[in-house]
Formats: sequence, C-alpha cells, structure tokens
Amino acid sequence: MKLCKNLYIEGDNIVVLKKMQEQYKNKIRMIYIDPPYNTGNDFVYKDSFKDWADMITPRLELARELLADDGVIFISIGEEEVDTLKMICNKVFGKENFITRFIYEKTQHFGRQKLNTYSNAEYILCYARELIKNGKIKELLAEGVNANLLDAPLYNASNRVTEVVFPAGSVKFNIKDGIYTKTTSKKYELLNKVTIKNGLNSNDFTLRFRSRWSAKTVIEELKKGTTFWVKTESFAVRAVYHEEKSTVIAPKQIIFTNPKNPTLSRFGERVTSSETATAELEKLLGGKYFNYPKAVSLISYLISLIYDEKTKTFPNDFTVLDFFSGSGTTAHACMHLNSLDNGKRRFILVQKPESPSKNSPAAKKGFKTICEIGIERIKKAGEEVKQINPKTNTKFTIHSL
Repeated sequence: MKLCKNLYIEGDNIVVLKKMQEQYKNKIRMIYIDPPYNTGNDFVYKDSFKDWADMITPRLELARELLADDGVIFISIGEEEVDTLKMICNKVFGKENFITRFIYEKTQHFGRQKLNTYSNAEYILCYARELIKNGKIKELLAEGVNANLLDAPLYNASNRVTEVVFPAGSVKFNIKDGIYTKTTSKKYELLNKVTIKNGLNSNDFTLRFRSRWSAKTVIEELKKGTTFWVKTESFAVRAVYHEEKSTVIAPKQIIFTNPKNPTLSRFGERVTSSETATAELEKLLGGKYFNYPKAVSLISYLISLIYDEKTKTFPNDFTVLDFFSGSGTTAHACMHLNSLDNGKRRFILVQKPESPSKNSPAAKKGFKTICEIGIERIKKAGEEVKQINPKTNTKFTIHSL
C-alpha cells in the first residue's frame, strides 16, 4: 500500500490496519473512530464486555503503531461502553497518555422522558501516542491562541506569600501622584513607602502577597519587556505583557451544541448536534441512509485542535485516519477545513463493504454496500466544499482489500 493523498479503503479494518503498518507506521497525526457499541436494549454483542473488548482491542493496538510520536486518537463512545473502553485504552496506550474524556452534547431534542435520567450526551476519549517527554507534558491540542492578552493579575490565592521588589519606573499607576505607605487591601502589604510621580513609581518598592511569580521571575519578565500596572490603592498589581506575548487556549472538556452557548472552533464555527448532522446528511444525499451520523462540525472541531508546540502553530498538512468510517464524515470534515485555510490535510477511511438491510431506504435507492453510500457522500461533500474554496483538493482513491 503506497502513501497517497486521500484514500478510501473497502475491507475489514483489522486486515487494513495490518497492511498499513508497511507504509504508515508512525506517520498518522490523528485518528478518529466511532466504533459500534451496545446502546440500551440494542445489544450488538451478546456478551457486552468480552465480545466487544475482543473486537476493539487488537484494532487499537494496531492503530497505536500507526500514530506519530505527536499523534492523538479520538474515540466516540456511549455511556454503556465508556468504562470498558477506557480500561482497554489505558492498557493499549498507557494511563499516562490519557488526555481527557470529552463530553459531547449530542442532542437538543428531548422526546418522551425516561425514568431518572435522559441521555443527551456521549463521550469522546482522547489519548496520545506519547503525552509526556523528558518529564514534560506535551501541548498537543489547542482551541486557539489569544494574541490580544494585554494584562493579567499577579495574585494567585493558591500560592504562598512572597515578597516581590518592583524596580523604579516599572509600575504604571492609575492613582494620584504622591507618597503611599499602605494599601487598602488585606491581600497586599506594602513594606516600604513608594513615591508616585507622573504615574510611575520613582523608587523601588516591595509588596508582600500571594504572587504567581517569584521575585526572580518578575525581574526576568522586566528584561523581556513586561511592565506592571496598578489601578487602585489596593495595589492589586497586574502584568502588562510585551507585544509578542500570547496564550494558548485549551479545549474545554464539555463540547456544547446549544445555540445560546455553543462551542466554537477557532474558525468561528459552532459545533452542532446529532439532529443537525442527520438533517444535513439527508439533504446532501437526498435520503436518510444513516440513523446516527456524526456532525461534520464536531469532527472538524476535533481535527482543528491539533497543535504543534514547537512552531506554536496549527498544522494543516497531516493525515487523519478513520477505520470505522460509516457515512464518511471524517473525509467531509477534512475537506471542509482545507477549504477554510487552504490546508493539505489528508484522509484515509476504512469501511467494511457491508450490505444495507433489504428494505432500508439505502437498498431501495440501489446502494449495494455501505461503502457505496460513503463514496457518494464524499463526492457530494467535495462539490460542496468547492463552492467555499475552488482550490480545495477533493480527489480520492478507492482501494479494496
């Protein structure tokens, strides 16, 4: 199997994953899968623990070998199997490589209420191939970068009390010029008098408070161009960063889909619910051929989280693998993101050519396998993203194993 740009593979995923070891070992930056699992009374596997575990474990072991050292895997899973899956993933990837358990608000539509609880969420487990290196946690995921951070408080209630010296001219004051010998806040103790002239301290002064920075760090930050700011007589000092200062925004554990408080990607697109996903796919294909397709916005959001801490950028030239591809949402998401930032993300989708049930809408439409539906979806999705950005690469190769 040769390396290529976009690939759709028809075949048993365990066979495909074994074959991929030849060319793709340690080359996949991200894996997303939505494996089948037991829901409610619909038991896909007779033994809900052993059969399902026997199915998923060897596939995850092979998938791990494909991940790059900075690669991550996202796995959608329901409440019924999440604990089983976490136990398996801890064994396959290692507990130390667990990043988080995302909670996806999958629905905004509530029909007949069930007793005690109503399931409106599912989980997405996230593991790294190698989360810790040289004793340091890698920064592999980010929702965005805040380059507009101007100032931040130095006070941190959880830190121990520290005496910090602020050199003359290093602090800007928004209070009247004059001589001050104490503060109006119990959190800050002024240890010597300070003279403020033209809005700046004309002498060194020392504050005792619970600082998130040590006295040494304050001096180091001053050398970088950071200054300090006091707005009131409480002397609640804040750090004003130099122009190049920015902060990485970490993704939140809960992925909201409610329009009033949605999770937004760094492209400003909100993550939508499963109902929206079903409606969008039905419109795209002209029929309802999948009951629970994943939202393009959800997978796009997850892919957009990939972050490179070395370059402090969001890479857009890597391969995403989905070996339970179903309706082909992952391919759609990759192409959609590429249309937004002229990216070169590549997808590899794997799907067993299973036949739809005899009287299903898909069978009546003439689709002989799930693969045929997935391929049709990718083609139509390609036409859709071309309207956003005509330069987007939507070509893919179909391969059978």
